[in-house]
Amino acid sequence: MRVSPISYVRKRKVRALIFPGQGSQYVGMAGVVGHAEGVLDMYERARSVLNYDLLSLIEEGDEATLTRTDHTQPALFVTEMAWVRLLSSHGVLPDVLAGHSLGEFSAFCAAGAFSFEDGVRLVRTRGEIMARAAAEHPGAMAAVIGLKACDLGPALGAGTLAGVVEVANYNTEDQIVVSGDVAAVDAVIAHIKGSGSGRAMKLKVGAPFHSSIMTDGAEEFKVLLRDIAITPARSPVIGNVAAEVVTDPDAIRAELYLQFKSPVQWVSTLKKLDSLGVDEYVEVGPRAVLAGMAAKVLPGRDIWSVEGRQWQVP
Repeated sequence: MRVSPISYVRKRKVRALIFPGQGSQYVGMAGVVGHAEGVLDMYERARSVLNYDLLSLIEEGDEATLTRTDHTQPALFVTEMAWVRLLSSHGVLPDVLAGHSLGEFSAFCAAGAFSFEDGVRLVRTRGEIMARAAAEHPGAMAAVIGLKACDLGPALGAGTLAGVVEVANYNTEDQIVVSGDVAAVDAVIAHIKGSGSGRAMKLKVGAPFHSSIMTDGAEEFKVLLRDIAITPARSPVIGNVAAEVVTDPDAIRAELYLQFKSPVQWVSTLKKLDSLGVDEYVEVGPRAVLAGMAAKVLPGRDIWSVEGRQWQVP
């Protein structure tokens, strides 16, 4: 399906909805949408797929349980989709969408590429596969701050002497996440610390997400994607892998398979959105991590998070 560039008489701002991924979750994150009429049924629909009370886990569970990958992914997806419905009831509709890692599933679902229930099934299984990968091949991830990608070569070189380590996320020009074997990630951190340029900190994850180590998991997930009914996206979605518009069903399947083991090109994604004429960015989900990244990459744009607004619950 060919998507024409966004071009029409500008009676309002061109709006992008952007969806965060793992790391944004917290107990109580359902907030307003957890009590909104017309939205609660989404948590009930999720319960019928998951066979457990997701809303209670989000609102009353403990942090450790919610942070489990196989729980975090459905919790974030369902909460983000609940926000989409609440936003729609307030007339906040997207012209284009994008999501960071897990958030890409919310973006495609919000664009009508697959059903809500199939989205829950996809992210539940994705979380389960990633949890198994963490158990079978423990790994690590680290955020590198203050260094550009072009300056990261020596640190990555030091890391590869100890194992596999690769860039997992290009979040901003000077915030990059690396992923790989524990020893290799530790070596990258040590090299950066010793160089006196930039800083690096290990993230609270137990698997090397978005790295080639996840290839076996990606192949397993690819099989599931074949059985999910996917239709052309109604609105353009900018994919993580190449930061290009993805709307065709086969292209969506390829995107969701490849992003399992590929770096998230978030800087390029934001710049692609900007090139399409987007001038309002709405982060749909807990916290405001993506809003902060967007403000650094695209200074001066209208950027806001749903958690930063007051909502009159219908």
